[in-house]
Amino acid sequence: MRQLRARIHACAPALRLLMFSEMLSLLAAAVGQLSIAWWIARDGGALDLSRYGVLMALCSLLAMPLLSPLGDRCDKRRLIRLGKLGLLLDALALALLAGSGVYSLPLLCTCGGLALLAEALLLPAQASILPELVATAQLPEAIRLRRGAQALGGLLGPGLGGAALALGGIATAMLLNLLMFGVAAVAAWRIAAPPFPAERTAGAGWFADLAAGLRAKWGVPLDRWWTLVGALMMVFLLPATGLLLPLRLQSLGLSALWFGACAAALSLGLMVGVAGVADALIARLGRLRAIFAAVGACGGAAGAIGLCDWAPGLLLLFALIGLSMSVTQLVGQTHRLLAMPEDFRARMTAGQMALAQLAAAAAPALAGALLLHWPVAQVYLLLAAGFLLSGALLLAVPELPRFLSLDHAEVKNWYERQHPEAFARGR
Repeated sequence: MRQLRARIHACAPALRLLMFSEMLSLLAAAVGQLSIAWWIARDGGALDLSRYGVLMALCSLLAMPLLSPLGDRCDKRRLIRLGKLGLLLDALALALLAGSGVYSLPLLCTCGGLALLAEALLLPAQASILPELVATAQLPEAIRLRRGAQALGGLLGPGLGGAALALGGIATAMLLNLLMFGVAAVAAWRIAAPPFPAERTAGAGWFADLAAGLRAKWGVPLDRWWTLVGALMMVFLLPATGLLLPLRLQSLGLSALWFGACAAALSLGLMVGVAGVADALIARLGRLRAIFAAVGACGGAAGAIGLCDWAPGLLLLFALIGLSMSVTQLVGQTHRLLAMPEDFRARMTAGQMALAQLAAAAAPALAGALLLHWPVAQVYLLLAAGFLLSGALLLAVPELPRFLSLDHAEVKNWYERQHPEAFARGR
């Protein structure tokens, strides 16, 4: 812990503020999402809950790509500030609505839409700003520390939201949500100007920039297929760690406390990985073998959830999944950020996020279809098999071994050097 504090203290002040703001936003978002779901389920029922979920998924799929050109046209720090301000306004509206005691699905959907627009501004800029805040040599360490802050937010958020609901109800939870978003916005406002500002796109027209970003994402075979395979893997993994978990725990006669414990174990495994274990595995095995070892361990642990009847064993399996995820996330992430041209980073990152959201929308449908034919324990085995088979498709990703073998100097702007036709500007 002392070493971790020293690493955080040694990083740039702007990076510390970014991580603090992002962690608080994740905590606040967890509290808010849990409270909204509880509120709708209590006062509106399952039909309202499904309507809300479908509408938010559709809005998210549209907002992220459509606003992505902003990340390459504008100062990312300004977009982060605007995004945090939008989330703060949404939190204020939710707090006022909860305090009034009036349940209104249209108003909750309006608040949700505001939050999605703010996130569409915020997330691509936030995800692609690291190369502007730190030197290339410090980028891997910055990514590790940021993943740790994100894991800490994921570890504490659900428990904090549940405690707020249990102790004070929805109005108290929404006030806590507002307070944390307020502090996160203040931290974001204090981020200094990036010392390594990225080149900005010339801006040939909004839809031209949007099309250029999509063309760039599709025009680099390595990035295209890596992104598609990763999304397919998530279609199989997300139900195992989310939707199906309560059903599996109920089939074992376990209480809801184990649900929170499994989520905490997943985040704890992720934190252990980014704290140094993932780096040690990558250094020992090499990037390519490490990613396949992590995929194998993650798929095996997901399948074992369907076989394990011992509650503490489930916690160990979720911790292993979190550790494996830390390896797959850290392997190549620095390379991919550096390989993108500076004036395409936000749009390419937004394309990846949109595809991840599409995978998140498809995952429950797949799980529901499988549950129609098999019990939940067998569905876990089927999902694990699908995850492992889709992970094997990484072997077919063009030039992946060569790409992962490059050092940071060699990989900078590699996408454009290898595929200049994908990054034609001014069209």
